[in-house]
This record gives sequence, structure tokens and C-alpha cells, in this order.
Amino acid sequence: MEPTNYQSRVHRLLENKPNTVALLKAAPEMDYFQQDANFRYFCGLNEPDSYLVLSNIEGKINSHLFLREKDPYEEMWHGKRLGVEKATELLDVTYAYPLKDYQIKVPELLHGHHTILCDFKNKELLEEIRSLSNSLESRRKIKKFIPKRIEDINFHSGSLRLKKDDNEIQFLKKACDLTSVAHKTCMALAKKGLNESELDRTLSYIFKKDNGSGSAYENIVAGGVNALTLHYCSNNQELKDGDLVLIDAGAKFNGYCSDVTRTFPINGHFSEAQKKIYQYVLEAQKATINLSKPGVSFSKLHECSVYSLTSALVELEILAGTIEENIENMTYREFYPHGTGHWLGLDVHDNCPYLDENLEEIILEEGMVFTVEPGLYFPLNHPKVPSQYQGIGIRIEDDILVTKEGHLNLTASIPKEVKEIEEACSKEFLL
Repeated sequence: MEPTNYQSRVHRLLENKPNTVALLKAAPEMDYFQQDANFRYFCGLNEPDSYLVLSNIEGKINSHLFLREKDPYEEMWHGKRLGVEKATELLDVTYAYPLKDYQIKVPELLHGHHTILCDFKNKELLEEIRSLSNSLESRRKIKKFIPKRIEDINFHSGSLRLKKDDNEIQFLKKACDLTSVAHKTCMALAKKGLNESELDRTLSYIFKKDNGSGSAYENIVAGGVNALTLHYCSNNQELKDGDLVLIDAGAKFNGYCSDVTRTFPINGHFSEAQKKIYQYVLEAQKATINLSKPGVSFSKLHECSVYSLTSALVELEILAGTIEENIENMTYREFYPHGTGHWLGLDVHDNCPYLDENLEEIILEEGMVFTVEPGLYFPLNHPKVPSQYQGIGIRIEDDILVTKEGHLNLTASIPKEVKEIEEACSKEFLL
């Protein structure tokens, strides 16, 4: 695997933005540290309390990293630090400075630029930038520009992050491999009387095996009617014979996230009613995945899932009228309330735009990665839903890489056909 060329990313960000400077701040040191995705994307440092200044001035593009110095005492308590001396050698940055020099050095680095890019979601950083901009007013007699414009970096960085390079794809594949093992293990382990928490702990354990970074997001293990809560995270109820369990969980590897959902029977066998609804969701997902290729828009994928699931709801006589009428009136949203998918990468919902600078929809290109996750959810005691379907919640989700001529399902190894799932559920639990 080739080393990641972070400077190439910096150049792509700034090459068409003369006299622009980007200011990025690492995540703070916390018990559960998770690096800011943009910060990691542009320099690779996975340490807290650091700053990255990216500059394009007079045609020269440079990166300036401010990070903590080596400190044996602090490292004894909190772990090793890269240190300033090794930063330019091991990271693809132009210059490195001690963190203590940030307040002195950064006004000098900002001076001469028209525009500052930063993360508008980071309110603390915004306040710092406003303060720094005000301090530059004292230098207004010097014949250099003072930044007067602040732009959100997320559209620009997200546009770069849309297409994954070979290293990123390998990291995503490794995350998906761990996720595959975890889901298959849970299928083998699940049985009546087991608590959701035991599957939750199993997922978390496997996600840290083989250098995995743990869960990409809070695991969802939803038995029975708990699956009707889309973001159910209590994971503390007993699994019951005859119910389904919905597991929405993915591993993270080297900062890159997977995101997978499988729904399967706790006792290992679908009832006829469960199987019928499951097949409807599976067919919608497969049709949407089959449509995934360069040149297709995200809205077309959603339209495909919506049409397929609305057709099912009409066929089940849960919705009255034609398929087209129900799509136009959005009546399907009572039972399919969420979107069909989202971008995937350093963030679970990767920070990438869905519209370009002209407000035109982003079209799929080779290297983009996203999820496909249709679902149907039927509440208890719903007057339109036949009793045999009430309480059923089913979602099926895979991670899809757009290839030159089509797509690659990165999580295809996780069972999802009815026969495959029942076979996986019947296997001996091995870990």
C-alpha cells in the first residue's frame, strides 16, 4: 500500500483558490478521542489539540502543523506523542511547530490572504478566527491583504472526499471485513432468552480485532418491536422466540467507517409473514444496488427504492390507490420514513455534498462509496396494517463502491438471502 499523499489533497483543495488559507483544528483530548475527519484527511495526524494551517499565497501552497511537543511525563500518563522533530519526516506537511507557538505564528500565516476556510460547525474555532482577524487590523498599514472573508471548508473538503483513493478503499474494505465477521457471529449466537446487550458486546469486541478501531457509530441491536425505533440504542431487552432482530452496526478501520444492517429471525427461521415483508425489502434493495453505476444520481436510487416499496405496500393493501398516487402524496413515508442511503468514508454519514456549486445533483462517479438501506416498519395496532405484519421492522443495508463500469458491494459476504440467513443462524457459534 502506497503512503497517502496528503500534500496532493492540500493542493487539490487550494490550487484554484489564490490567496486563501484554511484553518483546521484537531479534536480535543477526551476519554473517547475521535479525530476531526477533515483534519485527518489533510495531514493524517491522529493526535488531539493540534492545528493545521493550509496556505495558498503568491502561488505557493504549504501546510503548517502545530502540535504538542514530546513530554516524557505527559506521555507516561496519556501515551506517546509524535513530536515536532518527526512531524515533517513522518507526515506529509511542509512545516511543523510547537503548539505553544500557535498564537504567535498564526497571525503571520493569515496575513496576506483574502479568504479563510474553516469548519462552520466548530463554534470555538470560529470565535478564534474572528479574534485573529480583528488582531490583524493593527497591521492594516502593511501592504498585505487582511482576510475579510470566511467560508465553510466543508463543501470544498467534502467534494474532495467524495472519491476515494486506493488506500481509502483498502481501509473501507478492511472495515467491511470486520463487520462481516461480526454480523455472521451474531446470527450464529442469537437465540431466545439472550439479551440484546450480549450481541452488542460481541459486535464491539469483533470491531476491535485485527487492528480495528471499534464501532463506527453506536451499535443498534433491536429485537422485535424495538426495530420500529430507527435509532434504537438501548440494547438491553431480552430476545424473544418468534421475533426478528435488526442489527445496524459497522466497524471502523484506520478512521474509515462501514455501515451495515441485517434483520434476521432470533430462532433461526422466518415466519411466512416475516419472510414476505423481508422479501419485499430485499428486492427493493437489490434493484437499487443494481442501478448503482457511474452517471446515476442519488435521487434515482431513492426513487427506485420508493417505487419498489410503495408497490409492495399497495400489493399488501396497506396503501389504497395506485403506486403513482401514493408516491406523489408520499403516503409511503408512514412505513418507509428515511432516505435510501448516504455517503460513507471518514464519517459514517460522510461529509460530502449532494449538490454541486450550481445546485445540480451530484452524479455517481468511480471511487464514490455510499450505503443502500431501504426498510419497512409496521407499528402495532395500526388500522391499515394486517395483524400478522404489525410489529415487524426490517432494514437491509450494504456498502457500495462505484466502479468504472458499475459497482462493487463491499459487504456482499454478509448473508441476506432468506436461505443464507437461516443457514448462518443454524451454524455453531465460533469466535
